[in-house]
Amino acid sequence: MALERLPAHEKLATLVGRWTGVTEVFPNPWGPSGPAQGEWTFRLDLGGFNLIHDYRERRENGYVFEAHGVLTVDPASQEVVWFWFDNYGFPPILPARGKWSGPALTLEKSTPRGEARSIFELSDGLLVYAVSSRPTGAAEFAAVMKGSFHRTD
Repeated sequence: MALERLPAHEKLATLVGRWTGVTEVFPNPWGPSGPAQGEWTFRLDLGGFNLIHDYRERRENGYVFEAHGVLTVDPASQEVVWFWFDNYGFPPILPARGKWSGPALTLEKSTPRGEARSIFELSDGLLVYAVSSRPTGAAEFAAVMKGSFHRTD
C-alpha cells in the first residue's frame, strides 16, 4: 500500500529550488561568527515524499560551513522530521521535529549538547532561515544564525 502525500509534503515542495542570500552568524560554541554568503539547494526525492537539501555558507575569512539534510513527514503525527548532517561532525541522534504554522516551519530537537530551534519562513518569494540554541546548562535560547535567501532557479 503506497502512502499518500500529505499537506505538509506539499508545503515542503514549495522550497524546491536554489536559494542564495546573506546570513549573519552570531557568536556560538561551534564556529566563527560574522557575515556570510549562504546557499540552499532543495530537491524532492524520486517519490516526492522527501525533501533533500544541501547548504553551504562562506565567510570572508575563507571559513566554509556545509550541510546536507532530509526533511520528510511522519505520517502518524503529520510532523515534519528533519535529519541534518554537517561538517561539524555531530550525527543526528534523533531528528528535529516540527510543524508548519502559516508560512513558517518550526523544527526543534534536543541532543546531549542542548536544544536547537530552526525556523524556515517563506513569504513573498523570500526564504528567511533562523537558528537558535540553548546549550546544556544555559537558561535561555540564543540566536546562532539568521539569513535571507532569494530563489535563483
